[in-house]
Amino acid sequence: MPRAQRTSARLQETRGASGFAPPEPPEVAVARDRLVSLLDPPPQRSVTVVVAPAGYGKTVLLSQWAAARPGTRVRWLTAEPEDNEPRRFATRLRRALAPMPAVPDRTTGPPRGVDEYRTDSRFAAALLAALQGSPPVTLVLDDAHILTDPLLLDELRALVEHLPSWVHILVGTRVDPSFVRYRDRVSGRVADLRQDDLAFNRDEAAELVLHVLGRDLTTAQLDALVTRTAGWTVGLQLAAVSLRDSADVGHFIDTFADDHRHVADYLTEEVLCHQPAEIRRFLLATCILDRMSGPLCDAVTGGSGGEAMLARLERLSLFVTRLDSGSERCSYHPLFRALLRHHLHDEDPAGEELFLRRAAAWYLDRDDLRGVDYLVEAGAWDEVIDAAVALGGPLFVAGRAATLARLLSSVPRPFWRNRPDVLLHLAATAMLAGDPAAATEHLAGIGAITSASPADRIVADLLRARLALGQGEAAPSIAATRRVLGGTEGLDESGMPDVLGLTGRRDDLTAGALLTRGTALVHEGDPEAARGFLEASLNVAHPIWHICALGALALLDAWSARLNSAEERAARALALARELRLAESSVTADAQLARACVARARGDLGQAARWLKDAELQDHPWRTRVGGALVAVERAQLAMACDGTPPDPLALLSDLRVAGVRPLPRVIEGSRRAAEARLLISIGDLDGAERVIDAAPEDLVDVAATKVGLAIRRGDLAGARRHLEGWPDQPAPRAQLDNLLWLAIVEYQGGNDGSAVALFAEAVAGAEPDRNLGVFQAAAAHIRGPALALYRTAPSPFVRSIVDLSAGHAARLPTSVPGLVEHLTERELLVLAYLPSHLSNAEIAQRLDVSVNTVKTHLKHIYRKFLVTGRREAVAAAEQMRLV
Repeated sequence: MPRAQRTSARLQETRGASGFAPPEPPEVAVARDRLVSLLDPPPQRSVTVVVAPAGYGKTVLLSQWAAARPGTRVRWLTAEPEDNEPRRFATRLRRALAPMPAVPDRTTGPPRGVDEYRTDSRFAAALLAALQGSPPVTLVLDDAHILTDPLLLDELRALVEHLPSWVHILVGTRVDPSFVRYRDRVSGRVADLRQDDLAFNRDEAAELVLHVLGRDLTTAQLDALVTRTAGWTVGLQLAAVSLRDSADVGHFIDTFADDHRHVADYLTEEVLCHQPAEIRRFLLATCILDRMSGPLCDAVTGGSGGEAMLARLERLSLFVTRLDSGSERCSYHPLFRALLRHHLHDEDPAGEELFLRRAAAWYLDRDDLRGVDYLVEAGAWDEVIDAAVALGGPLFVAGRAATLARLLSSVPRPFWRNRPDVLLHLAATAMLAGDPAAATEHLAGIGAITSASPADRIVADLLRARLALGQGEAAPSIAATRRVLGGTEGLDESGMPDVLGLTGRRDDLTAGALLTRGTALVHEGDPEAARGFLEASLNVAHPIWHICALGALALLDAWSARLNSAEERAARALALARELRLAESSVTADAQLARACVARARGDLGQAARWLKDAELQDHPWRTRVGGALVAVERAQLAMACDGTPPDPLALLSDLRVAGVRPLPRVIEGSRRAAEARLLISIGDLDGAERVIDAAPEDLVDVAATKVGLAIRRGDLAGARRHLEGWPDQPAPRAQLDNLLWLAIVEYQGGNDGSAVALFAEAVAGAEPDRNLGVFQAAAAHIRGPALALYRTAPSPFVRSIVDLSAGHAARLPTSVPGLVEHLTERELLVLAYLPSHLSNAEIAQRLDVSVNTVKTHLKHIYRKFLVTGRREAVAAAEQMRLV
């Protein structure tokens, strides 16, 4: 005997041979243990309601529960349309719950009027009395949504309210049953399983598809299918059936929706055709909405009572679900919504456009960008353009410029090819997205529009200036800003295009042009002229340009060794950005980088790394050539300050050298080459460093300092002095401090200790007010001697920091020293660097991450090679050899 027949026989034997035995679950049904267990009633529960739209497997689930509980006394009653005659249903219910004592039969006796029947609750009372003392029983009432007679529902309500604890009712329904009161749910006597509970997950969908299709789908395909169907059982089944004839599974799943004949037919026949006219009208009008609320539905339908209708649809399980608990927003099941959209489009295309425009107006009245999406659906292209352009500023502030680009790009080209305002916005968003070619194309398009106004052309010039600046082309950027500054006088503001909220007034254009020109001059190596333009841009009140100008000045100050000023300006820029909710915007990028530079220069390397990461996270300018170079250079500076020479910064700097045909701006190219050369020096590749630095601009402080350091590393003091004689003539503190420092080092290497210490002290005095250790970081391998000499005569915490800074760089000194027969190893040089300090052998071992015995062994070798007997004599000998 087959298993299904044996199970059926066992159920009949256990439950009694009657017409009310549970049906067998289909053999291909997916096991749903996670739901079956939820149908088991705890002691306090009388009713469990399984409510979901058609096709969610309610009947199958209930039959699976019954089959899984063979020892439970179960009676199954499927409601039929004829059951809305209360006497007939009473008889069927009485028979379903037999055997038990006789219950008054409503089918006998003299006929009564409706009012008399409504007030008569003797049947429910008698049935409850008959249940007293009966064995435990579960009644499954399936298709309960068919029961609509108010008299019948009243008696069912009375029955449910007074059920004894050993009687449990399982209800399968498409509609929330009115015979279950809200207070029963609150008290725990009634529980629900709903559409979201019954939706198939990936594992269940995999099993179902395997049953129907006979083969597995990939995880990605299953996820896509579950998403398309929202876990709807029948939808998954119909998709699997259709997949039997599909050669391209991925394409089928991507395009599967209600327009597929099986799904469309099922939903139309089982759901849509059974709805009254007012519900059908509401469904068709609101199906254009991806989410719904009462007021929005009223706006779309032009009526009232939208919230009540949504609640009614939810009770009717018409594929409507709340998006989250407590929310007043609902959505249709995606397949059901798509079916409705097709019906609406076929039956009333003019109404479809009207509903979409009404939805758009409702959202746009609330400054909600979703309104533009509805205009796109309606094909209202002129309105799409106007709305998107008007929202450009708020979108930019919110970091959603890509959304603006998407909306404008959705408009067919003929609608915007002759509109300068659209081309300007497309160019700006392309720049923000790191697509200079597209930005250039859109700006070129403005030049071809004869109707473009002078304001359009000036705004285009400002965008050209910003685009050239980001690509490292300072000269074209400066030329474009000249045109902007020369064209704003007398410009009519009434028709000025306001691109991303940055160009709506003459003063806005002026501020943007001054800022851009000043930044370009920084890149070209004229910092003092640049400072004038940047400070002038601060006089214009536009907040975004103001943040950018403060950030650019902060970065210029950081590079010029004005750390206090850099810190203050970066803090002001970031505070203003937070006030305007722009803290995560690209406008803070320069300020973020400036504070990373300040932290590195002050020796707070952990904070510098965190802030540099913040700078990298800003979307814009790090998508430009210049932005990428700035980050790479600062990362290399930070690596060297950390006394590390990891390959990544060096590789990144080398990549910048070969990536692209156009060179970087002079200052950035010089800084890049200086950083790369210093990294090469630190790993002993002096020839490679010389090749890199010889091609750099000679009038830059970074380049001059690197050439002096390279000459000293080669032991060429005469060459170092020649480079110092040609030192760049710049008024910035950085140029003066670096010059003093390298003069001190050369003097010390030449044996002129007195002048070396004096020069070193002058450099320290200039750096200390800003707590600027960065001046000494690049020369850390050479400052140990003069720093110690100064500390002995004029000790201070700042000088102590400089001494500590130099301690880890001794291994970068040449191990071959004149006067030593046996040269020191790199590890011995590391230990030697700590000898002038007051650290114990144990503390030195901790710093070097070695054992104390290892330190003692290195000390023994150092004493032997120096021909000394102790630490003090070793320090004196090392100072004489210029090793410390």
